Amino acid sequence: MNCKFCKGNCQKAGRQKNGAQKLYCKACNKYQQLQYRYQACKTNLVEIIPTLVCESVSIRGISRILEIAVSTVTRKIKEVAASISKPPIPLNKKTFELDEVRTYIKKKENQYWIAYAICSETKKVIDFIVGKRTKRVLKMVVNTLLLSGVETIKTDKLNIYQSLIPAHRHVSAAYNINHIERNNLNIRTHLKRLSRRTICFSKSILMLESCLKIYFWY
Repeated sequence: MNCKFCKGNCQKAGRQKNGAQKLYCKACNKYQQLQYRYQACKTNLVEIIPTLVCESVSIRGISRILEIAVSTVTRKIKEVAASISKPPIPLNKKTFELDEVRTYIKKKENQYWIAYAICSETKKVIDFIVGKRTKRVLKMVVNTLLLSGVETIKTDKLNIYQSLIPAHRHVSAAYNINHIERNNLNIRTHLKRLSRRTICFSKSILMLESCLKIYFWY
């Protein structure tokens, strides 16, 4: 067998605990095997895992389907999310919609909110933040929209927005955020941890943010 790293010749070098034949390359001094039983060594997992995350498959479900450890799935999701950067703020867009989705971390009493904004024209998510539904948290998303020079920001009738958004840019009438309300339904359908009547839930804010980054921007 030729070495997978330097294409040199390999020789037998004992066996693994599971009985698999080990090979050793004298050129690059690396051990390897002809075939690996553990599926995590496959390079296409980076592409498969984000797809399954966005198709309402839980972490343990991905582990069973791909036959890899739960910890490996979690680590891969965090690695993919860390490589995703937030898209630039679109300039000169007239209208954005802003809304929140309720969820929880670890237990139902520990409620958190996903506040995010979409462009009414492109239907793409511009920014999001996970936290409590407070003025300090929502202000971070609102400031992102105001910096883009948007003409109109549409929200529901939550009174916090009245003190964050200038009156001449704010619209909070009925049926004005239909696009983002529909997107809320899509999020709960496509992400297992946000589905209603599910036993899947987020154990950390980092994991929830990682899954959202993959769903919104991967």
